[in-house]
Parts: sequence; structure tokens; C-alpha cells
Amino acid sequence: MKLSEPSKELAAKVLGKVGFRERLVGVRMTPMAGALQQPIHGFQEATNFLHIDSLDDVLAAGPRASVAYIDPTALKRWVGEVFGDTELAEAMGEAIEKGNSYVETIRPVRQLMEQRLNQCKAVVKGEGAG
Repeated sequence: MKLSEPSKELAAKVLGKVGFRERLVGVRMTPMAGALQQPIHGFQEATNFLHIDSLDDVLAAGPRASVAYIDPTALKRWVGEVFGDTELAEAMGEAIEKGNSYVETIRPVRQLMEQRLNQCKAVVKGEGAG
């Protein structure tokens, strides 16, 4: 899905940090340490956190393998309410509805977030009309 270009205000908000009360909490799950909560204070940080390793990478990492988990519905709500990006939140909702597993859900959600992040960087650099 192609997202429309964000305004300069939205781009600045998406590229900024949020306060303690607006943070999102992700969970990094590992065989050795269990589930560790990780506070997330920015859109880019959330996007990067959602990295999903291939099966080969997971097998190679062995006991050091990890899964980064953010509840997709909480992520959608965070994007819509904290950043005010209702267009992206709606597109994320559509992707969430289509997914049959966490990986099938989060991959397109992350792609949408990467698209928005790149658009925001372009707008801030002055490459977009804003």
C-alpha cells in the first residue's frame, strides 16, 4: 500500500522521541533470559525493534536467538494516538486483519512503518512538498 506524503508536522513528530507516558513496551524473548521488557520511545526505534530473523539466522544463533515482540494492535493504536498518523494506523489495521501468524502480520506492518519513516526523512530533508 502506498501511503500519502506526510506533512512536515507529522514528519517531525514521527522522527522525534516520546515521553515516558507515551512510550511503547516491546518484549525481547530469548531462550536463555526469557522475556525482557524494552521501553520504546520513538517510531524509528519501534521499526528497528521489529526485526525478524530468518529461520537460518535463528538456528545459527542457537541459545542467543531472540524474538522481538510488540502487540500489533497496541502498535497500531500507538501510531494513531501518540503520533496522530491515522492513515498509517488504518493501513496497519488492514495488515493485522490479513495476518494468520505474528510473522505474517508484523512483516507488512514493519514495511508500512519503514515506508512512512523514509517519507518523513525525505520531508524533513526538504525533498517532499509537505
